[in-house]
Amino acid sequence: MLHRAIPRATPTLHCYARWFPTQQSTSVASSILSRSVFYNRPNTTFRPLTRSYVTNSSTTTTYTKQHTKSRFKSISASIALTTTASMMYLYNTQRDQNIVHAEHSAASAVQHPLSAFSTASPASVLAELNDSDNRSFLQAKSSQELLFASFIYKLCTFGWLVDAAPHLISFAETVGMEKVAHWVVRNTFFEYFCGGETAEECLRVMDKLLRSGIHSILDLSVEADEDAQQDATSQESLCDFNMEMMKVAIETAAQGAQEHSNSTPLIATKVTALTPPEFLLKLNNAIATLEKAFHEHQVDGKVSVASLRKITDQMFPTTTAQDKSYRDELFNKFGPNENATVDFIEYTKLFNASNSFRNVWYNHGDLLSKEDLDTYDRMMSRLDEICALAKKINTGIMIDAEQTYFQEAIDHVAITMEAKYNGREEERAPTVYNTYQMYTKAALKKVKIDVERAHRENFSFAAKLVRGAYMVSERKRASEMGYPSPIHDTIEDTHASYNGGVRFLLSKLHEHQEVTGEPLTGSTAPIVFMVASHNRESIILTIEEMERQGVLPRSGVVHFGQLYGMQDQISYALGKNGYSIYKYLPYGLIQDVLPYLVRRAQENSTVLGGVNKERELIYSEIKERLSGNKPTAVITEAANVAVNTTTSQEFETTTGVVAAAATTEFESAGVTEQTA
Repeated sequence: MLHRAIPRATPTLHCYARWFPTQQSTSVASSILSRSVFYNRPNTTFRPLTRSYVTNSSTTTTYTKQHTKSRFKSISASIALTTTASMMYLYNTQRDQNIVHAEHSAASAVQHPLSAFSTASPASVLAELNDSDNRSFLQAKSSQELLFASFIYKLCTFGWLVDAAPHLISFAETVGMEKVAHWVVRNTFFEYFCGGETAEECLRVMDKLLRSGIHSILDLSVEADEDAQQDATSQESLCDFNMEMMKVAIETAAQGAQEHSNSTPLIATKVTALTPPEFLLKLNNAIATLEKAFHEHQVDGKVSVASLRKITDQMFPTTTAQDKSYRDELFNKFGPNENATVDFIEYTKLFNASNSFRNVWYNHGDLLSKEDLDTYDRMMSRLDEICALAKKINTGIMIDAEQTYFQEAIDHVAITMEAKYNGREEERAPTVYNTYQMYTKAALKKVKIDVERAHRENFSFAAKLVRGAYMVSERKRASEMGYPSPIHDTIEDTHASYNGGVRFLLSKLHEHQEVTGEPLTGSTAPIVFMVASHNRESIILTIEEMERQGVLPRSGVVHFGQLYGMQDQISYALGKNGYSIYKYLPYGLIQDVLPYLVRRAQENSTVLGGVNKERELIYSEIKERLSGNKPTAVITEAANVAVNTTTSQEFETTTGVVAAAATTEFESAGVTEQTA
């Protein structure tokens, strides 16, 4: 029944009765799925942005005929490998039944996460992170899980499998084996890298991670299709449906947060799922056009009122006396004469489409029409509902970054919601986080501008720093359309941008402590941010810089994040030592999530080799356990460790098919976004 609550790629009926709630899950499910809207999905088509492999039957047949011969070996090998993976998983499940039973029995008795018994020690976590051969994180996993992980990671090293994935899907659809292909993926890669098909199914994974001091970011892996041919009504209905699904994720995240958890439950949200993509493109172009005009007229980072009049006359020409009079009133607020100046923050605030006086601009010119403004209002209304619910039940919303041709509009939406819901007059953790892709040339400057904007308007700046995952498509689009690539030219520049952002934010937190003389907490700090990275050097740098700047691990102002199923060595070390660590947990139905994941895997296939080291550690652990040199006990809580009394409160992989879901927001070892 819960499966009806997830958007499907097509409106055909399937799998609607696969959920059989246990007594334990019934109360959660019933409280969340009481809304009747979840049982009636709009009759619309919903596909990922890139659809080269999602075609109708006739097109698929033609495509398959053209490529069957060249891809036959890859397809056959893919089927063989994934089938073997599923058989091995089922075999291991049966063979290690006793171990699994023992693990579940121990888990049911756990009252506190491992980190609750541990002191937050920079020295101890740095020692573990600097030891690449450290296997302590594997003690939290059963032998069955290690065998399964070893095989999945082995498949992750086959780069050709990434290339074969879309052809394999097309082949399965052509010959009527779609259900078989989905079953194989569901019981192998999807099982390992995703939380489930519904938000409620993620609760089991969330609880298990929490026992090791690791929190979760729920991500419904859907976004709009900019190429889909849909009427406006259907698009708006689908956006409303996605909003309701995100509200379910918020409530589920709150349900999954335990009483002993000091960290805020989080969910990820994509703006492209909440408004028609063609409108978002138009809004992005309007914002970019206005920003370009500012930079053309600015002197030392400011424009004069005289220049401001020229910009408005060009962008928003009007002949009505009433509008001219109103504009004069607005301009006079900046100073008594034409030489008064306006900086970039004041300039963008003047033309914010959320303003009550927006019609004095947008009723003229062709940047945004009245219909566009109505669409804008519906988008903002959906985000308002999502953020209001999140704030009410103390859950955070992380607005994901996407392609640069959407990003100016997404940044506008995010900072507008931050100003509304992150007000510092209330002492509480921020509700809305924006995401900054630090592999873009403009990212570090954006971070600094938005920190200053938050300071002026008295709201908490909340951010997630990622490297990025659209390098290939961004550079290709820039080349085809004849504009400079927005991505840094070298990987060294990207590292410098990312680490520079971390240093800047920590230095601002240190300044705040120096000025106020008060300890930092997540509810009072002017800045809260997440280091969303698999790059070991960046994480070590952050921990060292936190120590240098006097930012405590349990203060709740610096979080870390990695993809679920990836870089567990880093995640478990941070969780065990009391640092705030989250796993990005994507979920959704196979037929909805799979094409999206394949696209992400293709964009970031260079990261697949990064799992080799972790696979070696798992292999060594399995060997020791099988030889009897090491017990197979699963750690569920620490013993004889003093409780910390500190008063301050503190991705592209898989077969190239699955865990890549969130690599838009996370990167692995710095190679996802750049190959210098």
